[in-house]
Amino acid sequence: MAGAEEKLAFHRCEPSGAEVMPTPPETTRQDRLLSLDVFRGITLVGMVLVNNHPGPIYGPLGHVKWNGWGFADLIFPFFIFIVGVAIPYSLDKRRSQGAGRTAIVLTIFRRSILLFLLGLFLNGYPRFLNEFPHFDLAHLRIFNALQRIALCYFVASLLYLGCKPKTQAALGVFLLVFYYVMTAFVPVPGGHAGMLDFEDRQNNWNHYIDVRAMPGHMQTANWESKGLFSTLPAIATALIGLLTGQYLRSSAPVLRKLVNLYFFGAVGLFLGGLWSLFFPINQNLWTSSLVLLMGGMAMVVFASCYYVADFHKIAWWTPPFLVFGRNSLAVWTLTILLARTLEWIKVGGSGGTTTNLKRYLFHRLADSNILGIWTPGEWNGSLLFAIFYVLLFLGITGMLYRWKVFFKV
Repeated sequence: MAGAEEKLAFHRCEPSGAEVMPTPPETTRQDRLLSLDVFRGITLVGMVLVNNHPGPIYGPLGHVKWNGWGFADLIFPFFIFIVGVAIPYSLDKRRSQGAGRTAIVLTIFRRSILLFLLGLFLNGYPRFLNEFPHFDLAHLRIFNALQRIALCYFVASLLYLGCKPKTQAALGVFLLVFYYVMTAFVPVPGGHAGMLDFEDRQNNWNHYIDVRAMPGHMQTANWESKGLFSTLPAIATALIGLLTGQYLRSSAPVLRKLVNLYFFGAVGLFLGGLWSLFFPINQNLWTSSLVLLMGGMAMVVFASCYYVADFHKIAWWTPPFLVFGRNSLAVWTLTILLARTLEWIKVGGSGGTTTNLKRYLFHRLADSNILGIWTPGEWNGSLLFAIFYVLLFLGITGMLYRWKVFFKV
């Protein structure tokens, strides 16, 4: 047993000793990076904002229908990138606490399973309340965002334990190229290759695999935007984050880390944009071009947070994002539960009609005369509702942070 424990190896990109220049802001052995929590918080604020418009949403804030990207399309790739960055910090911490290989692998399994099950619960809420005490599991959606995060975390964590960074990078490249070749050049049985338009979405490998692997358990009757096959390039997104986290844990000088983060972020942006000329940026398909573009963008934004918060120690602006970032699971879960509860509660609407509480509050806000000088209307009222929702959870997470209550799996 002891021999098995000794085989655990955490591989990092270590420069030669001649390159190491100690600097005061060095953070290589900290258990947490302020910039990582802040970047996670910024991403969550964006998620809560774009996901909680009860009415119309201004175009630049929303998702694009198919090819291309908008502000909302940054959120999920950024979050998976962040999951990858955090892996070396969390698993190294477990190792420093004396955990052996078996215990760490069991922790990875436990976290992945709990995240997946939490995602299943959220998929079924509040339908479970309507069906209680009988639950119709025959049509429960299996995949969604948390389930994809669980799978990406599981694979990236095991690769961190068992593979060197060069192997991790090579696997990420392989996943992107393999996904591109299969999607663009290999036809599904009875179909054609390269069916990337919205109207042809049922003639690609994502649909072909999902509709056969989980019929009746998809997002719609014939489509799942976070299904099995498109999880492969999403794992590559997590690996970009994983490689970033390992590099930050190395003994390289801070300025060199920053320069390289910006450089490789710019490379990702360039390559993603170039690839998009042949393989469109598309979050529904999680195309390889999206992985590189969003990975590069996430690296640049994270490097900026790292430069300001960890290198220069300018932290006065971070508390609102820090309280979100330190309680990411609570924010993710509670914002969804509250929104769906508001939609589940029925109230009387105008003209004797029935509506849900969320729509009722939205219309009251949209039709209100604020300070006697401004009536928001549907578009601005929808945005104001989302902003109030963010502020509500800023207060909730602020209290949890003050009470040192952090929800984890």
